[in-house]
Amino acid sequence: MAEKPAGIKGGQEIDPDVFTDPQTGKSYLYWGNGYMAVAELNEDMISFKTNTPQIIKVDKTFREGTYVFYRKGTYYFMWSEDDTRSPNYRVRYGTSTSPTGPLTIPADNIVIQKNEAEGIYGTGHNSVIQIPGTDDWYIVYHRFTYPNGIKMGSAAGYNREVCIDKLEFAADGSIKQTIPTHKGISSIK
Repeated sequence: MAEKPAGIKGGQEIDPDVFTDPQTGKSYLYWGNGYMAVAELNEDMISFKTNTPQIIKVDKTFREGTYVFYRKGTYYFMWSEDDTRSPNYRVRYGTSTSPTGPLTIPADNIVIQKNEAEGIYGTGHNSVIQIPGTDDWYIVYHRFTYPNGIKMGSAAGYNREVCIDKLEFAADGSIKQTIPTHKGISSIK
């Protein structure tokens, strides 16, 4: 990924995510800061299939950290908004019927954000895990270290802790906003 994708002038080639589509068995690489790129991977998992790199249109909240997963017929695309050094770093999402887009971005699409009452800031750049054979989901993310991170200024973005909280869905498949906690989860079933 030494070169920018076609049509991209700015941003960075960072934050790779590999997703293997359970519907087709095809694997995809997602990446980008300032843009969301995707390419289908060859079986060697280190090279792209010819002519598959493309840009997925996102909204102005997209910064970096694409993460993709599949649940009940829907592809969920998550990303971080703002900057890792910002207390307002947070996760948003869109959905698609395809692992390459286009995306539908809900008006209320915040997955997780700061919880000032608890002194939790900079909740971003996530992954999602599902307990196999269940509909139990968890979001793993990083945030400023507690309690001193918020006092560090921009250095807080480089003094992070990894956290896990429950990820839940509404009956219509939309993601319910996760409220970050200090206790995380008590156990995984």
